[in-house]
Amino acid sequence: MLDYFRNRMGEGKEAVIVYLGGSITEGQGVEDKRLCWQGLVQSELERTYPECSFSAFNAGIGGTDSRFGAFRMEKDVLCRRPDLLFVEFAVNDYTRPSQEIRASLEGILSKLWKAAPRCDVVFVLTATGKMAEENPDCLPESVAVHMEVAGQYRIPWVNVGKRLFSRVAEGTALEELLPDGVHPNREGYQIYFQGVWEFLWHVLEQKEALLTESGREETGCPEESGSLRVETGREETNNLRTKIGREETNNLRTKIGREETESLRAEIGRKAGKYTACGMIPASRARLQGFAMEHIAMCGRYGSYVSSNRPGDFLEFTFQGDKIGLFYMISCDGGQMEWALDGGDFKELSAWDVYARSFDRGSARMLAENLEFGEHRLCIRVAAGRDAESKGNFIRISDFLV
Repeated sequence: MLDYFRNRMGEGKEAVIVYLGGSITEGQGVEDKRLCWQGLVQSELERTYPECSFSAFNAGIGGTDSRFGAFRMEKDVLCRRPDLLFVEFAVNDYTRPSQEIRASLEGILSKLWKAAPRCDVVFVLTATGKMAEENPDCLPESVAVHMEVAGQYRIPWVNVGKRLFSRVAEGTALEELLPDGVHPNREGYQIYFQGVWEFLWHVLEQKEALLTESGREETGCPEESGSLRVETGREETNNLRTKIGREETNNLRTKIGREETESLRAEIGRKAGKYTACGMIPASRARLQGFAMEHIAMCGRYGSYVSSNRPGDFLEFTFQGDKIGLFYMISCDGGQMEWALDGGDFKELSAWDVYARSFDRGSARMLAENLEFGEHRLCIRVAAGRDAESKGNFIRISDFLV
């Protein structure tokens, strides 16, 4: 488990870690992002293993699910050449259909292992107050699907949401850990960090057997000798241990487990699925009428975007594919955009919502899916109307999701 990452550390080479997820990975809930679970894990790695060289990238974007995670693999993950990828989408996947969650998670894994077949992966399973209330066993459907996919592809997972709500069950008030019911504060992030770090340290130190009872309940570790047990049965395996010794058996188990893992990764790397051939195309490639290029990062992401606040300005984008979406800014001065596909009727999409009262943020939105594969034309224009609380008519678009 995490053999490649551990070997990179042991060889003295730089080990690259990418944290892919939503706002809980991004660090919303604390002013200093180093105090979220991602920052705390990274700091503890560097403190515990000072002889190792680490490079880390936080690819958390608030309000985004694993579907957008699949779209942005090239921009946020693969370009970093990761050795270890953490994936955190259980919260933002909560309202999505199970088959959609599975398809987008497999899209992430397919893209990853096609480009970096040796990269290790850990699923981090978080939760919200609503998820816990509606699922007393802290096993909502989105969490269960993440676990199923992890089991199928031999990926370890850590259910830190269960750990946090165990603390609530012991008497800690929910608002003392998740003030808004979703985003942890410093104390809540400490609990998430402790769950991830306990698992990670035991794996890196090859002491999985020493995980506490609660730690074993909150983690899922792929069985290294799955096929050996199936083929020979527990009794024969025990006899084999007696005959050739525990050390040789463990070596055999590790070899079989590694071969099975490599085979599974190669298989999904070749798999064609709904989110295995998707990506992001800069909005600057559209035909712009009135929209202007802004060469600054939109909400700290991706370096440039197109924008306009004049009603009637428009852009046109022609693409090949079967789905289309946007990564755009929701802001305090966001207006209304109107969009139409292939000359059809215009529909409205707002660039403002109640959360824009407090902060601007990037948002991913699919406009159309399950189109007939082929060439399509998207038209977007700035509408005259806007929300009563908005301070402007701005439409800012960074990328198309195709």
